[in-house]
Amino acid sequence: MTFFRVPSLLCAFASVATAAIDSGGGRAVLGDSINHSSIGAPMATSEHATGLIEILYPEIPAGSDADGDGLPDAWETQHFGATGASASADADGDGTTNLMEYLAATDPRSGTSVFRPSSRVESGKLILTVPTVSGRSYRVWGTSNLQGTWTAHDTISGDGSTVAWEYLMSQSATSRYFLKIEILIPTN
Repeated sequence: MTFFRVPSLLCAFASVATAAIDSGGGRAVLGDSINHSSIGAPMATSEHATGLIEILYPEIPAGSDADGDGLPDAWETQHFGATGASASADADGDGTTNLMEYLAATDPRSGTSVFRPSSRVESGKLILTVPTVSGRSYRVWGTSNLQGTWTAHDTISGDGSTVAWEYLMSQSATSRYFLKIEILIPTN
């Protein structure tokens, strides 16, 4: 199985002229981006440090958007009955744009269908909870230093379950650890 994904992590921070991506947890920390957002407030990974879950969204598959509105035509027809839906609109009022709903494979007409991973620290472990859906995979990246190298830890295959991924905080070079989740769309 191959995946359609962002060509490079650096693309996750590429600026564009008019992006206003919000996955429901607030605007991207790094400003205008087409496939980057953060979820929720910083979470404590120790008594003296914080971490943040960051989401990297893939680009839409090439050739899937004949009407040029930023959403795949087949997805628009499936969810809205026709093409022409706005990628930046929030059809269900859940704080997630139609584009983010497509990329995360959530339902753009249900306010309870959202992609909101969460994390907590318990018994020396950073536990990341990822709600998965069929048709998507989720690559977990981590670093103890935001200016350092990110490590790809695991790829979770979506099957509709909620997956708990664990990281031992004793493995971190510091008392903090930061996470990114990259959503992957299979291409076959």
